[in-house]
Amino acid sequence: MNKKEKSEIISKLKPYWEKFWRLEMAHNRRISDLEKEMTQGVKSNIKLEFFYVDGSPVGIGAQDLSDRKNFPLIQDSELS
Repeated sequence: MNKKEKSEIISKLKPYWEKFWRLEMAHNRRISDLEKEMTQGVKSNIKLEFFYVDGSPVGIGAQDLSDRKNFPLIQDSELS
């Protein structure tokens, strides 16, 4: 692919990239809202989050590393 072809493809891809990021940001806001709801729902003083490994959710744990001794990671297999 030469520079001109690459430039043309990039200009065609930009709108999709922008749309992807808008969707990604909206998704992240919804996950953050759910994490806040979850923390309040279990009446925890420790902020909880969904825990990911290699981009896949694997459980729920304390958001702050220093709180993980008081609230260990709960594996997805325990939640299913």
